[in-house]
Amino acid sequence: MSKYSLRSVLEWLRAGYPEGIPVKDHFAILAVLRRRLTPEEIDEVVALSAATSQEHPERQIDYAYIRNLISGVTHEEPTDEDLARVTERLAAGGWPVVEDEQKQHDTD
Repeated sequence: MSKYSLRSVLEWLRAGYPEGIPVKDHFAILAVLRRRLTPEEIDEVVALSAATSQEHPERQIDYAYIRNLISGVTHEEPTDEDLARVTERLAAGGWPVVEDEQKQHDTD
């Protein structure tokens, strides 16, 4: 289990993407999230998002699409450009991505 509550992850996503997450960023977001969360935790974040969707009715999310994306596509890697764009947005919302990048550079 990660040290982040699922609610806090959802709030970071909403802070980084206040207008909703564009389809082009879904894949990269999952790649960034899987650095800190297990696949089960990512699925729980999606489920929590569905359960709390009435809080933000202006955001339409296809949860079946997201779950399929999690189960099938996350074995591939997004482009560096996609990762940079998403990392910047999530960092602006408070997601601790800089620490991951530093650790990765320290081990190279």
